[in-house]
Amino acid sequence: MKAFKLLLAAVAMTFAMSANAQFFNGKFTAEIKGGVATPGSTGAWAIAAGYQKALTESDGFNLAWDVVTIDFTDTFKAAGDNWQIGVKTGLRGFTPAFWGDNWRGYANYAGGYTYVKAGKQSAYGMVAGVGLQFKEKCSIGYAFQYETAGKGKIHFATIGYTF
Repeated sequence: MKAFKLLLAAVAMTFAMSANAQFFNGKFTAEIKGGVATPGSTGAWAIAAGYQKALTESDGFNLAWDVVTIDFTDTFKAAGDNWQIGVKTGLRGFTPAFWGDNWRGYANYAGGYTYVKAGKQSAYGMVAGVGLQFKEKCSIGYAFQYETAGKGKIHFATIGYTF
């Protein structure tokens, strides 16, 4: 029940931030991920949505705070029985633009709470990634996801969009 209350609070916080998006001058993000989970080497997929706030800009380098990201992950093996949901926060850094001011690189790290259904466990979960962003809207990249409860590791190819 405690996990459900925490998740409900995170969802309410996301909706509250969306109502005040103009005030905070932030951006909403969405990602779709597909990859391989270990142990077991089974396929996995995930979706994530979040809110991002720019922090600094210096010489073309940017730093942003991923204020809150809610993600849902499931594997193709035992689908529906092995899902996990997480609420995370972290940082995302961007390089100066290149290739005609249309492309820039990024690296991110986010950590927080993850609930794993298979073991009915709460745990620390993290996601780290690198990739390319096109015209500050679309992105492609690689992400590594880990949670401490079942020692689950997932390697993802990601496609993202920033609103």
